[in-house]
Amino acid sequence: MRIFRHFLLRHIIYLKAGDFGTVENFDEALNFVVKSKIKAEVIGQWIYCFTTPFIGALLETIGFWYSFKHEAYIFTGNPKDGFADDETLDEIKARLGYQPIGGNHGKNQE
Repeated sequence: MRIFRHFLLRHIIYLKAGDFGTVENFDEALNFVVKSKIKAEVIGQWIYCFTTPFIGALLETIGFWYSFKHEAYIFTGNPKDGFADDETLDEIKARLGYQPIGGNHGKNQE
């Protein structure tokens, strides 16, 4: 049953991916995240979404990219350019401040 659910969700994501265009700016990305009830944090002028790869695939179709270091889908308004920093997510939050979005805030969401 778990394998069936995996393929069904993957199929739904790819069907829905065609319904969304790339978001133009921070406000559009934030509105999409809030409207979709995706668990996220606004850190500075970046949006970090802590969600499953299925929802992440949808986020990537609208302009988010995945950070393996922070285990989050991120929107910066620009494509990922290969930059890397030595700061942890907690250090970035302390420096820039952050605002949680969505309920049951944590690392995983289904």
